[in-house]
Amino acid sequence: MHAEESFESANASFHAGDFSKAAAIYQKLIDQQGTSAPLLYNLGNSQFQLGEHGRAILAYERAKLLSPRDPALHANLSLARKAVNMTLQSKVSPWVDAVLLYLSRDEWSWLVAGAALWIGIAAVLKSATHVLGRSRWISVSGAAILMLLGGSTLYLRRDEGARGIVLAKDAAVRLSPFSQAEALGTLGMGRMVQVAQQSGEFNYVKVQGADLQGWMRHTEVERIER
Repeated sequence: MHAEESFESANASFHAGDFSKAAAIYQKLIDQQGTSAPLLYNLGNSQFQLGEHGRAILAYERAKLLSPRDPALHANLSLARKAVNMTLQSKVSPWVDAVLLYLSRDEWSWLVAGAALWIGIAAVLKSATHVLGRSRWISVSGAAILMLLGGSTLYLRRDEGARGIVLAKDAAVRLSPFSQAEALGTLGMGRMVQVAQQSGEFNYVKVQGADLQGWMRHTEVERIER
């Protein structure tokens, strides 16, 4: 990799105020090396400074999948949403969301798998010794509770893989996947939607909390998870 395309050079461009160059390098590094929370976070910061708030929100949301407890990331994501007057609607309540989103889905999956493994080991030990001590019984009960909590969390977050972010200002949602089709409404930049099937240059989207669904150009909306 050329020196001018390193993470450090991208940071230097950012601090020098050349946000366009910084964003280009961060994106190239992501394309070449794969995603990472620092790269996505810095890409979002560059895009925010360029006024590309929809893309900044997308980058922050992608970073949050990898680093869900980063306070700086949450702060900058909140700033980006405020810049486009966009508030995130909670499916249940803010404090419940805080619990559900404290760990990534991968982390919840590992916890559930670990709890299930321990319950299996405990069952084998009990079968061999015909005794399940008090401390072991407590640990098995805790593992069962963890499995229940983790399983419920993963179920409630089952639609996350289809989430997308609107990248354009006043993006039209159309009745059918054609440019000339009737516009059913518009969505603001940074709005989170559910992205379903694709047809040509259009994606079918559903808007949470609104009675609106239809077709949107794929250049105007992008999935958080690729």
